[in-house]
Amino acid sequence: MLDITYPSSLSLVALGILGYYSRKRYIENCRVRVLSAGAKTSAIVRHTKAEGMVTLHDVLRKECPSLVDPKLAYMIPTPYLGTGLLQTIYATLRVRLRNKASDVSYERELLVMQDGGTVSLDWYSATEDQQSNEWPPIAMMMAGVGGSSQEHHLRVMAKTLAHSQAAFRIVVVNHRGTARTPITSARPYDSGFTDDFRAAVKHVQADYPYSKIVGIGFSMGANILTKYIGEEGPRCKLACAVAVCCPFDIRVSSAAINESNLLNDYVIQPSVMGTLMRAIKRASHLPVDPLWNLDVQRIKGATRLGELEEELMVKIGGFRDLDEYYEKSSSFNHVENIAIPFLAINSLDDRITPPQGIPLDKFVTNPSIALALVPHGGHLGFLTGVPPRIWFVKPIQEFVSAIIK
Repeated sequence: MLDITYPSSLSLVALGILGYYSRKRYIENCRVRVLSAGAKTSAIVRHTKAEGMVTLHDVLRKECPSLVDPKLAYMIPTPYLGTGLLQTIYATLRVRLRNKASDVSYERELLVMQDGGTVSLDWYSATEDQQSNEWPPIAMMMAGVGGSSQEHHLRVMAKTLAHSQAAFRIVVVNHRGTARTPITSARPYDSGFTDDFRAAVKHVQADYPYSKIVGIGFSMGANILTKYIGEEGPRCKLACAVAVCCPFDIRVSSAAINESNLLNDYVIQPSVMGTLMRAIKRASHLPVDPLWNLDVQRIKGATRLGELEEELMVKIGGFRDLDEYYEKSSSFNHVENIAIPFLAINSLDDRITPPQGIPLDKFVTNPSIALALVPHGGHLGFLTGVPPRIWFVKPIQEFVSAIIK
């Protein structure tokens, strides 16, 4: 006869206590950490009779509970998406997901650049009444490499802000050749190309001169946004900006994304390269500047992003080599010049934009900027709850709404 020994009541109690404290420790490790210059040197955001002098530190402490409240400032991953790898893969595979949270319809406007290139501006408002508001706050958003207004996280962000109390009008700036934007120039966009976004900001500002405009960038779009506001410095006309998963140091992120591993070889590279190669094919009818000296066969045979960067971005941008392209395209060179309220949100387990590229020291010395770090968000994942929802939507809404008040 089989002798079965059951655990004693004491053993079960011990296992329960161990499980409780293990989960408590895990949750505590999911706390959001915010890095900034501190209360004494924090930049002034606004000065009103009712509030007096309000600093960036005040905005974070009083109006961004998702980032600083001891009870709320946690990014606890969805139970079955507990690592950066799983978060990134899941987010990439559902990039076209359309559900109630992301069901938006855009109105398109085409904007032609000075060099003949075209970007598309996809506009969204929650209601017709909102469109009738002459000077609504406007959120200008920008996707990462190969991305567009159709990505799930952009549509969720757009719908959330448009339906918020602030009632933002949304405009997504689609890079050249993305989102079925007509390709009218052989000159592509790249990781540090800020000219198109600068022109888009001027265009929107001209149409809405009394609206407050905020910028929100994701991944490579975050790098372009961050570089742009640093280049503009005190002249920047945006009310504030948010950068999610910003690479900051393109050399670090390019090394990570071009490394041969499961995530890159079967998820990231095929997704990015598929989009870029389709755009290159669509541009094949356009005349190419002979001074670029492009190797067309190498471009057609490229299988990794690094190959395209070396053959296209380096030569067209007039850089000496990849190292110079990475150096001059990286936004970390401009972070110290940012003079508007700026929030960066990054994950410590992001394999595409690793934390090694974040200029932590500059977030301590520049009084206008703050960095929110979460342990487990992956790249553009930040998925929490069941079913998974995107965590960073809430803190972004809190931050930009507080700034434009």
